[in-house]
Amino acid sequence: MKRDFLKLMGGVAAASIVGIPSVHAQSTVIWKMAIPVAEKSWFGEMHKWWGSEVEKRSGGRIKVMYFWSDSLVKWADALPGIKSGIADLAWVSSTYFPTQFPNYMTLDQIFNFGDDYVAGMKAAIDTIENQPDLKAEIAREDIVILMPHISGHAPVGTRPLLGSVRELKGKTLRTYGGARIEFYKALDANPVFMPFGDMYAAIDRGTIDALGDMAILLSNAFKLNEVIKHVHFLNPPGVKGNGGVVASGFFMTGAKFRALSPDMQSMLMQLRGEYTERYGKSLMELENTIIEDWKKRSRIVFHTSSPDDEKFMLECGNAANELLFKRQEAAGAKNVRAVWSYFQEARKKHEAKR
Repeated sequence: MKRDFLKLMGGVAAASIVGIPSVHAQSTVIWKMAIPVAEKSWFGEMHKWWGSEVEKRSGGRIKVMYFWSDSLVKWADALPGIKSGIADLAWVSSTYFPTQFPNYMTLDQIFNFGDDYVAGMKAAIDTIENQPDLKAEIAREDIVILMPHISGHAPVGTRPLLGSVRELKGKTLRTYGGARIEFYKALDANPVFMPFGDMYAAIDRGTIDALGDMAILLSNAFKLNEVIKHVHFLNPPGVKGNGGVVASGFFMTGAKFRALSPDMQSMLMQLRGEYTERYGKSLMELENTIIEDWKKRSRIVFHTSSPDDEKFMLECGNAANELLFKRQEAAGAKNVRAVWSYFQEARKKHEAKR
C-alpha cells in the first residue's frame, strides 16, 4: 500500500514538472472583454478596476482579459460579438441596434437625465429590470448588464464660435442617433450618424462641421479637444446640458450568466451596484476637472445657452421626443411612452433618495 502511494505521489510530482495544470488552474475561466476605448483613459481605469474586483471576489476563479481600442470586436458589432462568443463582455449601445432595442433606445430621449449621474444610471438599471416592456426586450436578446454607462451631458463641439444655436442651420453634424437625430433636424442641422471612434478624423478633415453628442469624458479619451475650439452645451433651463447616453453598458449573454454559480451571480450584481456609485461620482468630479483642463491647455471656450436659446432647446427637444415616440409606435413598439414614463419616475425616485 505504501509503495502504491509513493508511486501515485511521484506521478503527481512528475505531472506538475511537465506542466499539467493544477485543479485550481483548470477551474479558472478567462473572460474576454471587448473595449472600444484606450487602456490609458478614465474608462480604461474603471474597466480595469471592475475586472480586478471580479478576479479578487471570485477567488481567482474568473480572470478578465482586456482587448482595448476595438481590437477584438468593433463597438458597432458588440451585440453579435457577445452572442457569437468572440467576446464574453462588450460595450453594447442601444442606438447601434435600433431594431433590437426600440424600448431601450427610449431611455436616450432628449432631457433624459439631470446633473446627478448616479441617479441616472440607477434609474436605467431599475427600468431594465422592472419595466415590463423593456425587461421583455432585454430578455428576448438574452443579455445581462454588468456595468452601466452614462455619458454625462453631451454638448456640441465646433471649431468656429456659434453665436447662437440657430447657427447650426445647414451644418453637417455628427450624432449618436435615436431622438437626437430629430433634435438636430429641428435645429435645421444636417445630422449624420457616426460612431465615436470616427469623430476625430471626420472633423479634422472637414467632412463634418460639428461634433454632436460630444460627451466630455469620452471625448477626452478620444482626444477630441485637439480638433475643436468651442463647446456649446445647448442646455434648456435648469441643467448643465440636454442629457446624453444612458441606454448603454457592458453586457454578457444570459446563457453565460446563468451558467455561473449562484454565489458568482450574486457577486456580480453586488459589484454592479458598487461600480454604479463609483462611476457616477467619479464622472461628475472628473468632468469638471476636464473642462478646466481643456480651458487652460487647449484654450477651448465653453458656452451655455442664452435665455432665447434655452427656450428654443426645450421646444426642439420635446418635438424630437414626440416624433420618435410616434415612429417607434408605428414600427410596433407600442409602449415606448410607458418605458419613458417609468424611467423618469425612477430617476426622480433615485435623485430624491440621494
